[in-house]
Amino acid sequence: MKKWLVGAMACSGLLLASCANSEGEEVASTEAGRVRESELYERMKSEPTQGGMTYGEQMLQQILLEDILENEFKEDVTDEEVDAAFEEEAEQYGGVEAFEEMLTQQGMSADDVKENIRTSLYVEEAIMQHTEMTEEDVQAAYDEYVVNSTVAHILVEEEELAKDIIDQLNEGADFGELVAEYSTDTGTVEAGGELPLEPGRFVPEFEEAALKLEEGEITQEPVKSQFGYHIIKMVEEGEKGTLEEERENIETMIIEGYMQDQEMVQQAISQVVQDANVQIADDELSGAMQQFMQMPEVEEPAEESPDAAIEEDEEPAEDTETSEEDTETSEEDTEDAE
Repeated sequence: MKKWLVGAMACSGLLLASCANSEGEEVASTEAGRVRESELYERMKSEPTQGGMTYGEQMLQQILLEDILENEFKEDVTDEEVDAAFEEEAEQYGGVEAFEEMLTQQGMSADDVKENIRTSLYVEEAIMQHTEMTEEDVQAAYDEYVVNSTVAHILVEEEELAKDIIDQLNEGADFGELVAEYSTDTGTVEAGGELPLEPGRFVPEFEEAALKLEEGEITQEPVKSQFGYHIIKMVEEGEKGTLEEERENIETMIIEGYMQDQEMVQQAISQVVQDANVQIADDELSGAMQQFMQMPEVEEPAEESPDAAIEEDEEPAEDTETSEEDTETSEEDTEDAE
């Protein structure tokens, strides 16, 4: 970005005429008057948001963060990674074409989403480069890691139709073709009826029947649920490998967890921002990056007072004196008794 260059040229002798209006370009107008850039700029600097910053500070923060992150991590995030993440997101909406159509209806474009994805990947890079992941973290995550099985299903409304489909499958019919022909679960049709068997995701009847299947096996009776009748196939049984075999998946899972931790995200971005030599010329916008300029302080254990140590040493001496007094009293009592 070389906006400063454009600004310098605009105010040079070459384009002096365009700088004659000190109020800036016109932004909007009505019968009541005109709104110019300077008026809008001043209003944005003074109008507070619900978060406490002004709209101007909020917008400046966004611009600076985008520039800083891009400058720091543009070599680490490729267009191929962005495209792959976009396609993965699109799968949840029935593919790229359907996803882009939905975005258009919402007034967005694929490029808008890809830019958001790119920024998210920049933040991920910041976390990976500025957060220590210990072997203990990896081991703990591995211990909790569960590999989900993959199942496929055909959902129909009538039990007799479900039984007929089972018969066709037993005779060698292709499961994916029958999904396309009969299944009323439109969300899984394009994937051949496949979906991960995540614990707690499905109604109990479905999950219980699916867990009883061996890999490649199909339910021989329709599984009834509140949605209709299911024919379920175990496509692939989940099996956890060794720590080294699963390390990449485990570390990815840990990073995803870090991305959900706002304090960790804030700390990683703060380190990047503080190395970027941020200079804000307009004092009225000076608070834009304030939240990233102070690292969280670590509380140190309080030092013990020397006086307190002396008092502690003196206390046993008082007990000794008391003990001696008790001994003398005891001896006097003994003499009286004699």
